[in-house]
Amino acid sequence: MSTSRSPALRHLAGSTEATHPSWLELFFDLVFVVAVSELARLLHEDLTLHGLLVFCALFVPVWWMWMSFAYYADLFETDATHFRIALLAGMFGSLVLAGTIGVAIAPVEAGHDGAHGFALANAVLQAILAGLYGYARRATSAGPARPPSGDAPASAAQNTALRRLCGVYVSGFGGGGALWLASTAVPAPWHLALWALALLVEIATPFVAYLSVDSPPAHASHLPERLGLFTLIVLGETVIAVAWGARGTTWTAATLPVAFLSFVIVACLWWVYFEHVDHRVIINALTSGRSSLVRGFAYGYGHLLIFAGLAATAVGSEVLIEHADAGHIPAAAGLALTGGVAVFLLATTAAHLVIRRPLRRGLVVARVVTAVSVLLLGLLSPALSPPVGIAVLAGLLALLTWAEVRNRPQLDDPDRV
Repeated sequence: MSTSRSPALRHLAGSTEATHPSWLELFFDLVFVVAVSELARLLHEDLTLHGLLVFCALFVPVWWMWMSFAYYADLFETDATHFRIALLAGMFGSLVLAGTIGVAIAPVEAGHDGAHGFALANAVLQAILAGLYGYARRATSAGPARPPSGDAPASAAQNTALRRLCGVYVSGFGGGGALWLASTAVPAPWHLALWALALLVEIATPFVAYLSVDSPPAHASHLPERLGLFTLIVLGETVIAVAWGARGTTWTAATLPVAFLSFVIVACLWWVYFEHVDHRVIINALTSGRSSLVRGFAYGYGHLLIFAGLAATAVGSEVLIEHADAGHIPAAAGLALTGGVAVFLLATTAAHLVIRRPLRRGLVVARVVTAVSVLLLGLLSPALSPPVGIAVLAGLLALLTWAEVRNRPQLDDPDRV
């Protein structure tokens, strides 16, 4: 590890092979296990329309914080000491963020200042990101840095584009952090408007940055792998929910089948997502023109709905196991479970349509039909017992998984969307 290495673009001249996440990046991801668990706990404790809206509203800043740090680590080599220290500081800030999720909306309801910690954590994390991009811009201005891999350094044009990108990121993340900080001085509930504006500025920053340059600097991306790993983290939350739901109940003739079928659902969702992961989607987006760049953004940002759908599925599964012996499925739990699955299926389908290995038309139809059927099942769930409802849902997903196996697309398949 170099203690003085300047940030270097992950540039592999003439290569389309992706790199892989570092150990520190994987360590960083573990922090967000806590955040996702806390979000799931909030929804579990308030499984109502209000609770769902709060869950969705708080999921966005958590997702965006992970995405922001993940993309910086994707864009630059990250072995330097300054980055390790910054990312470790970001990990602690993310832990604070996770710890304040439960009181983030308290001012609206209870009139106290529990939201200040949530806002301050976001402000500090945005300041860290702005500092990292500012340092990268300054280092790039000093001259091209040779990547540690030994490949050719970025060209002068790429360094110019990179400096412009970094400048936009500094402005966007710095402005977003300032809005989070300013929200602590605004009375409830008006501070929520500043939160929404801060997120809007931050999420729009990458669009503005890449539209500001004619030829975005290409780099060997591992972001699809990071997205896949985070998908596993959220899927893991569903597995944990199965265990927690079963732990708090008495094992009966209904509990075991409901728990088993809940795990079958998780396995099917894993299959649907990972059957079509394309590790080169970001590289193609950076090297194939504006339309491909938009598709790359759609792939990355679309994972917000994928992650949120999986988290809602976890909560629905846990509540269903807890009520396995009930005569009917609690309406809120049924809608959380089926709605989460449907959102996941539709969002995953949309993401898979923009990658290099697009889906066959028949498989797209199968996913959409399954999502609609799952939603209808959710509306009917109060009339069904938990074992029957979960069996129907698992059966639908098992049929879809069978269709996935039978319709694996080939790169030269003419029947593709």
